Amino acid sequence: MTASPPGRSPDDIASWHRLHPLSPLVRTGRHLIVLGVLVLLLIFANHSANSNDFISDVVVVGIVLIAGVISWLVTRWEVADGVLRIETGLIRRQSLRFPLSQVQAIDVAQTGLARVLGLAELRLRMAGADSSGGRLACLPLADAEQLRERLLAMAHAAAPTVAAVGVGGARASAAAPPGAERELFRVQPRRLAGAIILSRSGAYAGTMIAAVVLAIAATGKPGVIVPFLAFAFGVVVSVWRRFNTEFGTVVAEAPDGLRLRSGLVQTTAETIRPGRVQAVRVVEPLFWRVFGWCRLEVDVAGPRQRRENRSEGQRLRALIPVGSLAEAERMLGELLTAPPRPARRAPARARWKAPLSYHFLAWAGDERYAAASRGRVCRKTTWIPLEKVQSIRWVQGPVQRRLGLASVRLDVAGRRVTASIQDRDAADAGEILARLPDLARQARSRSVR
Repeated sequence: MTASPPGRSPDDIASWHRLHPLSPLVRTGRHLIVLGVLVLLLIFANHSANSNDFISDVVVVGIVLIAGVISWLVTRWEVADGVLRIETGLIRRQSLRFPLSQVQAIDVAQTGLARVLGLAELRLRMAGADSSGGRLACLPLADAEQLRERLLAMAHAAAPTVAAVGVGGARASAAAPPGAERELFRVQPRRLAGAIILSRSGAYAGTMIAAVVLAIAATGKPGVIVPFLAFAFGVVVSVWRRFNTEFGTVVAEAPDGLRLRSGLVQTTAETIRPGRVQAVRVVEPLFWRVFGWCRLEVDVAGPRQRRENRSEGQRLRALIPVGSLAEAERMLGELLTAPPRPARRAPARARWKAPLSYHFLAWAGDERYAAASRGRVCRKTTWIPLEKVQSIRWVQGPVQRRLGLASVRLDVAGRRVTASIQDRDAADAGEILARLPDLARQARSRSVR
């Protein structure tokens, strides 16, 4: 087996390679603080005992480090016949195969410790796959970026021929020199901070601060805040995670798709290949609308998230974490070709079911896209390319049945986004249900020509 020396690029990716020797340190980096606190607690708890207790504490730490080294020794990877192969495991051996033709996106991520050491993690996103396996953690940063470019090129060559369209259906730009980029969006740090303050997490933080101040003022005892500490920690982590993830977001158009870079301490570089966007959503929270702000998200076909990343996996990828409506319009034009605007309102009797959001229930459709809007406090407008539709559902609840209404819902891969054409006349909903399958079939036929 060939092991690539640190700092040198694995030129022959068709042979077996190992990860960087410092990979165990980076992979356990998020647990180092917890482990350090545990060791200190053990030392203080055994301070009155003999030296054998201290030795046992050191042995525990040693076992953890040895386990990481063994994991590194038994992990290897190669690319052969258009497939990335990863083998790992000592007692229970795993051999994973990832066909490059099925790759949805490839990310390069860096934790804070990885940035210090000049390392990065390569993440493959496969439709319907488990994201825990498609990872190479870690490689030298330059090697990771080079390998990503090569894998994307191989994936593009192995993918079925499709029409010359952009990421979500828009016409691709003219041929550009390799590596050339055209910046489409860059988030403003002050606007991002203000948007987070005006978000749900910011509301939780404000409520917590007000509660703590009132409790101290009422009792005169600072110790009264102890019961709030666990909640405060959760709020701080939530706010920090979002700021750290979305800080410095840059979206650029490149020949191989949209390139996204973001992160403050932990950085991520991602490429969304043409045709991989399943849905586009514009979100306008109530307090954001005062400043003319919105959020543009995309759903990219990808894996189920690992258990510890489930909360992040439930959120869509934000191309525009917070921006103006004009910026969202420009980005929408890059993703979709002449997307329709929801203008067909719900019938008047729908106000009995949704008195507050009735005026915002609308939909539109053509031979390429279906669009739907809903929500008053948080207005959401969703566009789905018909070629990406996986299922179409006709839904009628008891209140809708009483009012002669029904809804039609369009699902895409992963079902993280559903375009819901809500509260239509039952006959109208039936007509929509009858027409959309044929339109979706025709859209898929055009996309593979």
